[in-house]
Amino acid sequence: MTISMSLETLAAFTLAMFLLSVSPGPGFLMVVARALSGGFAAGLAAVAGLVVGDIVFLVLAILGLSTLAAVMGEFFLAVKILGAAYLVWLGVKTWRSRPSLPPLEAPEAAASQRPHPKSLGRSALLGFFVTLGNPKVILFYGALLPTFVDLEALTGGDIVVLAMVVTAMLFLVLGTYAFLAARAGRVVKSERALRWVNRATGGLLVGAGVAVATR
Repeated sequence: MTISMSLETLAAFTLAMFLLSVSPGPGFLMVVARALSGGFAAGLAAVAGLVVGDIVFLVLAILGLSTLAAVMGEFFLAVKILGAAYLVWLGVKTWRSRPSLPPLEAPEAAASQRPHPKSLGRSALLGFFVTLGNPKVILFYGALLPTFVDLEALTGGDIVVLAMVVTAMLFLVLGTYAFLAARAGRVVKSERALRWVNRATGGLLVGAGVAVATR
């Protein structure tokens, strides 16, 4: 695979992706909420879903996002509404959930409490749909990206490199947030504190849903 991008272009894209990752938005709220409630693995799974969504938009931008969006506008609107509704529903459910501390058990029992693959899959799917309905991401790939990357001149190698940068930046930044949120969730030692964690998590999810629906 050949790479035609200059180092300046790659550096500009990397910086732009970093700024996109650190800016608050529905994706950030959702990752923190999943890490608080499900641990670091759930947070990382949510980040993986966000990464897949970003790469989809990267490919669409290269193929002509504006044309495709005009044709599939109603589809993206439906995804946005459904994703926002699910986030709000999940937030309300988490807010109202009954706090329960995990029992102190042997290491073997603790290992069995690791996140179920289906739970991780739901986190990843949630991240994917949050990205599809996030106007900030659509604006970045549809309007800002072409201003510093010549999309028509990209080779297969360039696309792979850009996808790697997207993956690295999102996992680096949002993965750090997920780690910190998971650590915060693990220090909970009382049902009262856990109740507040549930409410904080639910509030973050509802906030993410509202952000997706209103932007």
